[in-house]
Amino acid sequence: MNRESQKSLRRQLIVRMLSMMLPLFMLLWAMAYFSSLYFINAAFDRSLARRAYALAGRVQVLHGRVQVDLPIAARELLAFDQEDLLFHRIIDPQSRVIDGERNMPPLPGKKGIKPGQLVVYDGVKDGDNVRVAAYALSLHGTSTKGVALVQVGETLSRRSALADRATLAIVIPMLLMTLTAAIAIAYGVGRGLEPVGRLRDRLSARKAFDLSPVPLEGTPAELRPFLDEINSLLQRLSESVEAQSRFVADAAHQLRTPIAGIRAQAESALASPRHDDAQHALSRIAQSAQSMGDLVQKLLTLARVDAAENTLRLVRLDGGEVVRAVAREWVPRALSQGVEISFEAQAGDVTVMGDAQLLREMLANLIDNALRYGGTRIALTVGSAKQGVTWSVADNGPGIPEQQRTAVFAPFHRLSGGVDGAGLGLTIVQRIAHLHGAVVSLEAAEGETGLVARVRFPPLVG
Repeated sequence: MNRESQKSLRRQLIVRMLSMMLPLFMLLWAMAYFSSLYFINAAFDRSLARRAYALAGRVQVLHGRVQVDLPIAARELLAFDQEDLLFHRIIDPQSRVIDGERNMPPLPGKKGIKPGQLVVYDGVKDGDNVRVAAYALSLHGTSTKGVALVQVGETLSRRSALADRATLAIVIPMLLMTLTAAIAIAYGVGRGLEPVGRLRDRLSARKAFDLSPVPLEGTPAELRPFLDEINSLLQRLSESVEAQSRFVADAAHQLRTPIAGIRAQAESALASPRHDDAQHALSRIAQSAQSMGDLVQKLLTLARVDAAENTLRLVRLDGGEVVRAVAREWVPRALSQGVEISFEAQAGDVTVMGDAQLLREMLANLIDNALRYGGTRIALTVGSAKQGVTWSVADNGPGIPEQQRTAVFAPFHRLSGGVDGAGLGLTIVQRIAHLHGAVVSLEAAEGETGLVARVRFPPLVG
């Protein structure tokens, strides 16, 4: 995997923190802009209102007619500005324009305004957005009746420019602060991840076969659960390697014995001048070769069972049919040794989840043990209960002492040196059962002698 396709924790942390800051920065910018615009509008609206009041103060009523006494200098003030277009209009009670522009944005709403009321509103004049202050001047007490409408307006160029300048005055320091914060975040994240780098260096410096726990001193609390799991994995791996080493050593010792016997018998056959002695030695060689072949076969089976842990696929099987088929295969060998094999399937659903080949191997090892160490009868039983399906292999042999029933599952453990065997049968049985979630137990038979080996499968789900 190349470096580009690898996700950097440092980069993710920095990007996530900055991605949280960016919406905040945009929100603050919007708040600064609209807040500035609000206060600037309020200030300019007050200026518009003062101009409207000032213009209303120049309105007079002479002989029943509304007139405006507006000096030339005042008119220039109402019409001239370096940035904005200024305009005004005065309407008498008969809606006649007394002074100013004829085209003005209409008042908001349909009811108009009350005498003495000032309204500031937005409008459009000649395609430009404008702000207008309208004041209803009451003519009560004069020679005419009604109100004169005084309107003063301006475009929004200066307001927008001031809002932009005010926003920049706020945003630029905020932007500098954001960049400073981003640099500080990148530096802080880098310093915060230094323990991860030290842990990486510590792990990379370890030797290939160093399975000792990783020291926890100096590691942050956030890494402790991660390191605890690593140490737990290392411990299990160390135990597995140690057990495998012991198994290989035991296997080498077990193979060394028949090989040494074959060599000794071969030398004896070569050195013996008598034909009968040579035949006897060759017979012993054949027996040793058969024992070694059985041992190698068991070792291969055990290795195949261990490898199946990662590739095992369980399917629904008829437990009764599996046991019946294996029993049928072992009948000829049992009869040749004078042993009777019986099979019984109790009523009920005896379906199990398993691998047919491995389950046949497990049952074959149980029958083989019963033939080697049992008596003259072997009974195979398949039963069903709420706790799951049970397979039983019972014999009427001498049985196994209770205090040794746990030890017999260890590799190369034998109860009697007079019986040929690899000492791996029950080990294979237990490991296959473990792969299927089953439990193997050895119990005393109901009679005075005998042994019952039971395999209890878990109940089916669904």
